[in-house]
Amino acid sequence: MKYKRKYIRRLIQLAAIGWLLPPVYFLGTVWIGTYISADFFGVGLTDPLSVLEITLAGRAFWPALWLSALPLVVLALLLGRVFCSYICPLNFLLELLPRRQDRQLTLKILPIGILILVLLLSLLLAVPVNNTLSPVFALMRVLLFGWGLELLLVAVAAASALRWGQKIWCRAICPLGAVYGLLGIKRRLFLQVDAAKCVRCGRCRAACSMGTYPGGSSWKEAYICTNCGDCLDVCDKDAIKFIWSGKGKDTLGEGK
Repeated sequence: MKYKRKYIRRLIQLAAIGWLLPPVYFLGTVWIGTYISADFFGVGLTDPLSVLEITLAGRAFWPALWLSALPLVVLALLLGRVFCSYICPLNFLLELLPRRQDRQLTLKILPIGILILVLLLSLLLAVPVNNTLSPVFALMRVLLFGWGLELLLVAVAAASALRWGQKIWCRAICPLGAVYGLLGIKRRLFLQVDAAKCVRCGRCRAACSMGTYPGGSSWKEAYICTNCGDCLDVCDKDAIKFIWSGKGKDTLGEGK
């Protein structure tokens, strides 16, 4: 079925939202958690950037906090930026917006610089900056607690997507995506392109909302790819597939 992977992603994204919302609306409490930190069948999970921010802002080390980030770190080391494509609520919202030709304003490694800035500001201001200002977590607060000033951050992200491209936040700004991207550069689950089958039609590149090529040979391509699988859905030559290996990729390289 065409676009079947995108439908699967939608279901997983909705399942993540549904996992967090029912306790709020039916029990009156956030007993499971949020996208920052949550309880998953008794396992505490905290996103790695939040752990770094809180540690720097609090100028203290909490072993339990760092341990709660370990499952997500391992997941990123194995599967790459799947949080971005399968879990992130802002990604879900942005993909509902009209797709347009992205303007060439993005630098693929710019979020890494923003990540460094966020960590420095968290240390200097004693405030977890990304948790406070990120539209990802602002959208989470809107979903969990209702409309507030956080909605402005979400509106800015949506307006930017309409102006400069659907994934401008993800591609050029998001420091959390940068963390998962860096962790996933040497991931085990990669996209592989069969050069013998590929006719270089460019449909995979056009389908990629992150503006990359499947199985790109450079670390920048590996860093930005979210393993969403949209490129597989549009390839009618069956030239793209997932491989469980970080070695021996038969790729066409960046920019082909």
